[in-house]
Amino acid sequence: MAEYRDPDNPLIDPSERDYPDSLEGYILISETDLMDPNFYRTVVVIIQHGEEGAFGLVVNRQSEATLGEVLEEAGETPIADIPVYVGGPVQQEFLFVMHAGLPGMPENENSLSPAPGVVFEPASPELLAWLTDAWNNESRDDHPSIHFFAGYCGWGPGQLEDELREGAWLIHQVRPDIVFHPDPQEAWKHALGKKGDFYKIVAETGFKPSMN
Repeated sequence: MAEYRDPDNPLIDPSERDYPDSLEGYILISETDLMDPNFYRTVVVIIQHGEEGAFGLVVNRQSEATLGEVLEEAGETPIADIPVYVGGPVQQEFLFVMHAGLPGMPENENSLSPAPGVVFEPASPELLAWLTDAWNNESRDDHPSIHFFAGYCGWGPGQLEDELREGAWLIHQVRPDIVFHPDPQEAWKHALGKKGDFYKIVAETGFKPSMN
């Protein structure tokens, strides 16, 4: 029987680790030496992944814009001050949503759930109208966990797999506390620390201790 090469084991070279065939339901955590400004210290939820490539959203890049500034129809409504995150460098004119579930909201046929407590869908007019009513009728403390994203991350066939073997990313299962972390500046450290003691040290120091 072939030896299983745990993708969480820091002693194993990334090129020799065994990864799931599909990373749907996983997050990518950028490695400390990934310096691409689009992905430096990022956490990415993988929404779809297959032979044709992968699609995901960066969940810890909050922009300075609000929903009222990017959507004209939201400008005079209770949802206008919701912050907008940068979901990735691709097609930032498109707006997406991730939420923890919206009781009473009709299910969108285009929605996907990469993990329990995490739902992805386009920012449809129906969703915006429902949220406007919900924000108007509920106190701020009762608002559901929801983030809006401009743009997305995309990988062509085999591209994400190559980046994993090159050591650009670590993987971890999607968790709502990572996706909806209240402090985007600390979300990368939080996600990395969930992978165990070795990675907690990496998260705090910003570099990998010597494994020799």
